Amino acid sequence: MNAKIFSYKVDSINLEQQDEQLKISQSFDRKAVLEPLKEILKAENYKIDESSLHYKLIDDQLYIQGLAIELEAPKTVGFQFGK
Repeated sequence: MNAKIFSYKVDSINLEQQDEQLKISQSFDRKAVLEPLKEILKAENYKIDESSLHYKLIDDQLYIQGLAIELEAPKTVGFQFGK
């Protein structure tokens, strides 16, 4: 099984200063945020391993990091019946 590590920058999610002690982002649907990433990886025949996801903040910008696993072709078993 092949895998890749990814780091995905979520452009629309940033921390904004509320007061001197608090920075907060706008609310977001984490599954909707992952959809563009899923499409990118699907084109390369990979899918996100959702158990590996880490949400990180770098310079007040949200990044999602984790593993992408290569999709394997399903193994089929064929049966032949003769007369």
